[in-house]
Amino acid sequence: MKFPALAAAVLIASDLFADAFVPSTLSNTLATSAPDASRDASVLCSTRLHMSDDDDDLDDLFGEDDDALSALIGKRDRIYKTTPKVDKPKPPSTDEEIDAKLDEIEAKVADFDYMDELPEFTSKRPVRTPKKVEKKKDEKDDSAPDDEISFFDYQADYDDENDFHIPNRMGFGTGAWGEPKLGFKEGKKLKKKEIKAGRYLAGDLQISYNSLLENGVTFIDTSESYGRSLTKKNLSAEHILGQCYEENSEVDPLIASTFANPWLHLLDGGGLRYGRRGLVKALEDSCDRLGAGVELYQVPAALYLGFPNALPDGLSQCLDKGLCNYVGVTNMGALRMKSMARKMDKRGASLTSNSFAFSLTNRKAWKSGLIKACKDQGVIPIAHTPLDGGFATCAYTMTNPSGGRAGGKFPYSQKKLEKWQPLTSTMEAVQSRVKTRLEKEGREQQQMMKDSRAQPPQINKDVTTTQIALNYVIAKGCVPVPGVKTVAQAEEVLGCLGWGLNDEEVRMLDSAADAAEKGLSI
Repeated sequence: MKFPALAAAVLIASDLFADAFVPSTLSNTLATSAPDASRDASVLCSTRLHMSDDDDDLDDLFGEDDDALSALIGKRDRIYKTTPKVDKPKPPSTDEEIDAKLDEIEAKVADFDYMDELPEFTSKRPVRTPKKVEKKKDEKDDSAPDDEISFFDYQADYDDENDFHIPNRMGFGTGAWGEPKLGFKEGKKLKKKEIKAGRYLAGDLQISYNSLLENGVTFIDTSESYGRSLTKKNLSAEHILGQCYEENSEVDPLIASTFANPWLHLLDGGGLRYGRRGLVKALEDSCDRLGAGVELYQVPAALYLGFPNALPDGLSQCLDKGLCNYVGVTNMGALRMKSMARKMDKRGASLTSNSFAFSLTNRKAWKSGLIKACKDQGVIPIAHTPLDGGFATCAYTMTNPSGGRAGGKFPYSQKKLEKWQPLTSTMEAVQSRVKTRLEKEGREQQQMMKDSRAQPPQINKDVTTTQIALNYVIAKGCVPVPGVKTVAQAEEVLGCLGWGLNDEEVRMLDSAADAAEKGLSI
């Protein structure tokens, strides 16, 4: 045997021996992936060589000359040539090819007929029940972020007037925040006598703020003029509101601030304001007190220097600067509101809201067609006095002229209380009617969901006349923003959520209010 031929034969035999212990699939893959021109004796073969137990079989297999070696190499080449090649699709390399491929995939996914091409499953998946794992007390739940609080928006499907959605169609006002004349007191403690008198602290406002926002009342009405006497002590309404947000930033409020009446601002020593720059500067100052921008900025109907273009120009500039997201007006009639809306349209913006007085005992905005004009114009009607100073709650009656408040003060005359007695009686009847209806609806809902794990949100069924008065405003298409300064008032507002008045109940209240306005008895 020639030594070079023997060495080559031993090398090839060893490679074939190694290939005998490589899975055929892997061997085929390696064989097809390597180019034919670069194959050498070390490449694994796609066929297995079954070795004999007798070492002398090697001589019988290869012989003692180069002819056996040549025959074996020729056989290997024939095997490579007969192995079919699998052409792998080339991945897209250029941006154009990638975009075209993505478009092809998206078009196929978007086509629902593509679902017909999927094979039908002949077997069913076994139903697997997840194991219940009891969490430790100190173990956190990762299902929801710690810094998010979810609330239920009962009016999520409301047909909004524009793209500014107010959750639950309810807000609250800060007109009494920072106002000593309205019961606010500086400091951190109250005496028993002061508590009975209805005094409140900034801490009470913080608790009310937390309760309202965490339960779905996030729209807040404020103004630079609220609590103005304590501005230097950082206790104006905007200052306190900014502090409340700083203490509890888990829910983002929808703040609506109002430009102060320029003439009252001048009388209060705030200086003369004029032109669009005066308007922009006022909002910048409000943002500084709040510590953030505002969602909605409103201007009053009062005469302003630079009128008629200063106000729309100033509001447009506020939007461009990002100081607010929406703009509105307050106390504007239908004609002036439409005029302002046209001016904002010319500047590439839109009028979002109009805030005015409206309640069950003050229905001028309804009778004059102002609310309808707002709806037609795509403007949100906001009722800034939905309880008419408390009179619309019907808590003040001929037999209870103080409204149950401490101090024994009678804010309304006996003549006025006697005139509105028909509404008081009807309000009590509607209250009883609503309670019965809500209890029945609650039982029916529980019966429907008794087999469901999902629990329906808890809705207040022990309704009050105050809550009926607020839901009346909502039924008329407005967003009520009652003033809130105590925890009890915050709970009263939250008790309005999740239910409303039906058409018959609204009709009963309207009929009684009509009779009272005309001095008739029912």
